[in-house]
Amino acid sequence: MVKINVIFLIFFSFYAIDSHSQAILVDFNGEVKYRKNSLSEWEDVPSKNFVLNDGSAIKTKEGSKAKIWINKSFVWIKENSALEIESTSKYFTSFGLVYGKLKASVVGLLKKSKFQVRTITAVFGVRGTDIMVKSALDGSCSLDVLYGEVEFQYLIPPKKGERSFVISQGMSFSIDDVEKPYSLSMISKENEREILSNWDPSSTVEDSYSDIIKMEDRKERIRNFIAYSNSVKSEISQFVYKEKDSDFEAGRTLKDIHGNTVRIDQRLVRPDSKTLELFNIVKRKNYKNYDYSSPYSKNQSGFVYSKGDVPNRVDAFIITFSFNKDLPSSVNKWQSFFSDNSVNPAWATFVNANLTDSNVFFVAEAYKYIDSRGELINNTEVVGVPQNSNERDMDVLITGVIEKSLVNDITMYNFKEKNRETPSGELVKKNNNSDITGAIWGLKIDGGSEINNNETLYQLKTNKYVKGASDSNGYFWLAQENYIISNSGSIKSRDDILSSNKSVSEIVKNSGLESISYVRKDSSGISDENYFSNFSNIDSILIGDVVFSMLEKVSSGVDKWKY
Repeated sequence: MVKINVIFLIFFSFYAIDSHSQAILVDFNGEVKYRKNSLSEWEDVPSKNFVLNDGSAIKTKEGSKAKIWINKSFVWIKENSALEIESTSKYFTSFGLVYGKLKASVVGLLKKSKFQVRTITAVFGVRGTDIMVKSALDGSCSLDVLYGEVEFQYLIPPKKGERSFVISQGMSFSIDDVEKPYSLSMISKENEREILSNWDPSSTVEDSYSDIIKMEDRKERIRNFIAYSNSVKSEISQFVYKEKDSDFEAGRTLKDIHGNTVRIDQRLVRPDSKTLELFNIVKRKNYKNYDYSSPYSKNQSGFVYSKGDVPNRVDAFIITFSFNKDLPSSVNKWQSFFSDNSVNPAWATFVNANLTDSNVFFVAEAYKYIDSRGELINNTEVVGVPQNSNERDMDVLITGVIEKSLVNDITMYNFKEKNRETPSGELVKKNNNSDITGAIWGLKIDGGSEINNNETLYQLKTNKYVKGASDSNGYFWLAQENYIISNSGSIKSRDDILSSNKSVSEIVKNSGLESISYVRKDSSGISDENYFSNFSNIDSILIGDVVFSMLEKVSSGVDKWKY
């Protein structure tokens, strides 16, 4: 399992807020002019990567195009267009399209931040999307929304009808005459293909056509994945707090180490006023059978997988922290909250689970805060059993096969040893003493092993546990494979992480921790037989996207760090 000090450090390391951002003209061709402000003369753009300050403007002539980068998003301007740079704040970005045509691809918007495009007639508030906007000096304008949605608002209120409303994905909006009502229809195939095409100034006609084919293929894959995601939605809803708004959300599609296509959905929620919960949901439409013949495995055999092909597989890694005080409602106040000496975590759980079936195979660690020590500990006291002087911290493992409805009791630390005086290794709920059928706990003892590689980032390890901390209850083994992988499923090397030309965001967005866990019966080592019959492994991939988003929320300088 992931160690408590590392996770806690990542989770709650915050930095000063910096809302500064810049619009940069990263590419252009042909005749492109700019002016510093409304009183300045038009000049030739001196070079690429030219900074466009607030109040400046650019215009393209016949046959010319331009591309602007602003805070992870891009704006492309076609020929015979004029654009004003109104605001480039990290929390409020605004462009004024005086005339002509632009495309915007807006990503990474922070919560409560705004990105808008203004025309003479209206304001389009973009909510993380790809759009195309046209504007003319007579006030006519149009908008095509490829992905996401846009909040529309008239600058001059109409005589009849709504002043503002939301334009959703796949729709076209237009004002042909400012004296007449707007029109709303499905996006045309012609406009859809224009948005999908490559607008980069340096691109050729062949490049544009190639990109359309790629984007069409991407759309088809998105449709197929949405259909699959909907089919497993009910499986997730039993333990994710759907009624709660997420403070942060992230998602990524990648390959796992076995070559399976994986979708990871990650979100940070607050189930109650004192608790933070990070859900890392791993979904595979197909989990294919695999063996070990690659050089990174242990003796070319690894830990035996015997379950075979599995469709519609769902694994999860759930991290939960509960504190002794209410969390601030605003994320921006978390830094001062966690630096307050009177604030401490009450408990924490780390739950790794295979959620594919109605019965859930899980492996977990729990920690409780000890006032006398001023720290979170993991020993027999987490299950309510007094600690012997010879026992060590970070030694208790909780595992088993339980009904899906009981997963929440494990994540929310609602469990304890069934018989405190004579521990059996079985668990009951704290709140009503009812059995958590199928869940056990064990104390780690000597006899495990660990294999690491100095160049490639993988770890193969085993740990032996005595059930209920008593020899009379028997033993079991936890076997784990841990890999740092790329989005293509290859194992990363130390140079990949420590290379001096890679920023934090590059490393985070292109890396994941794949952890494959098994619980085995004890014999003269690890037998091939599972401790829990008919259950094979937990195969989770943990990404750092939400954690990095949290850091970005409070520090614009995070991405400037290099390794």
